Amino acid sequence: MRKIVIATDGSPTGRAAVEAGVELAADEGAGIVVVHVVSILDFAEHGNGGAPARPQRLPRAEDDPALQDALALAAAHGVEATSELLVGYPPKQIIRLASELGADLIVVGSRGLGRLKGVFLGSTSREVLAHAGRPVLVVQPVRAPVPAGD
Repeated sequence: MRKIVIATDGSPTGRAAVEAGVELAADEGAGIVVVHVVSILDFAEHGNGGAPARPQRLPRAEDDPALQDALALAAAHGVEATSELLVGYPPKQIIRLASELGADLIVVGSRGLGRLKGVFLGSTSREVLAHAGRPVLVVQPVRAPVPAGD
């Protein structure tokens, strides 16, 4: 394995994907590309009372806390890492990037919503898994055990 694409969004689930991907890359001697995809809807102009809103600037990878956190974790583990901040539909952008890079593996997080909720809410991990055309590792965050009742 030479290159792993790891998707993150800064959530606990995204952090779990980064941790798993970095650990795997360290074990395999692979490099990683960490990607955060933001929706174009986050940058749409919203008027208030008919007046146009100020246009928002597109984000930069250097300013993205999720990407910077992932790069720091990779450096701490001696893993060669780069980052990409993309705008668009997350599953499509993740798959496109992995394809362009010839990635050996994609690592994504899953909230573990279950089949029924996933149908209604959509699921980046489900979409990537279904359409990636390459191996995908789906990671769920470790949950604290529920204490037994009194």
